[in-house]
Amino acid sequence: MRRYPGGVWGLAALAAIGLVVGLAIAVAGRAAAAPLAQDRGATNTITVSGDGEASGTPDVAYVNVGVVTQASSAAAATADNARLMNAVLDALRSRGVASSDLQTSGLGVSPQYAQGNNANRQEIVGYQATNNVTVTVNDVSQAGALLDAALSAGANRVGGLHFGIRDTAALRQQALADAAQAARGRADALAASLGVRVVGISTIAEESVNVPQPRAAFSAAAAPAPAPPTPVESGELKVTARVRIAFLFE
Repeated sequence: MRRYPGGVWGLAALAAIGLVVGLAIAVAGRAAAAPLAQDRGATNTITVSGDGEASGTPDVAYVNVGVVTQASSAAAATADNARLMNAVLDALRSRGVASSDLQTSGLGVSPQYAQGNNANRQEIVGYQATNNVTVTVNDVSQAGALLDAALSAGANRVGGLHFGIRDTAALRQQALADAAQAARGRADALAASLGVRVVGISTIAEESVNVPQPRAAFSAAAAPAPAPPTPVESGELKVTARVRIAFLFE
């Protein structure tokens, strides 16, 4: 009978080597297959932003009017100011403005200095008193008439005028819906250009919702007499929204 070198121990060694080689090949095969399995489970998304807006008619206006007076003493300036401001408030109330719609928004007394070249020595030559009130106008069509009434009664400063909408919930929802539709349109366009299609949504985020309040500013000036009615146009207010959406594609 022919004998192999090493006998039984040689055969055992060859078997062990074969087992090691087989395990190495199996491990290498799994390592190569792992990235492919991970790629198949990855999520493909297109992330875009969308903007929307909705317009509404203002249903409230806010007018800021005031009185500025000057006198040689602080007491005299304050007294003159109080007399004129009371006349302004009475004129506004006589036109239907409720006391709850009148709010003092500024009150002060300050010294007035002589204009000179010596900056280290300032001489007080009088005092200036100011009093401002913000008027809530529930009928926006009366904003100009109320402004004229205040000026006619003695107001000599108009701080500004702006409009608002009390309940903007419906406009916000419409703006957000428009923003979402705009985002979907962008995602569809991107997907089509790449030869894929949108199949779902991964995440949605509301980035912003803004309700701007346009302001019409007026400079301080006494009312001319006689004066034409002050024209005031409320126009429209726009609510804007932006959303960010990650769409799934395949």
